[in-house]
Amino acid sequence: MAKKKPYLLTVTARRHLREAKAWSLRRWGPKLTEAYFIELDEAAKRLAKDYKTFRSREELAGGTGLLLHPIREHYLVYEPLGKGQVAIVAVLRQTRDIPAILS
Repeated sequence: MAKKKPYLLTVTARRHLREAKAWSLRRWGPKLTEAYFIELDEAAKRLAKDYKTFRSREELAGGTGLLLHPIREHYLVYEPLGKGQVAIVAVLRQTRDIPAILS
């Protein structure tokens, strides 16, 4: 029996990650980009394990009910799916107008 992945990525989150990776490669090169994306993956896994231990940043969610977790320059925008699993619905740079984007 295959084990459930701890997090799922929506189509939007996948697109955001592709865009962030392309930008990061141009700006920082492959070594730093790889390290950054490992950090993003680890953060998503920690959220899935026990998202309740992290500050949810609901004030930035624009009343959507989504939760946010900062990781370096981005927010992982997520929704709990059940025990040990979250859906990452977006990956947004912290410098953007997050409430406007999510509302």
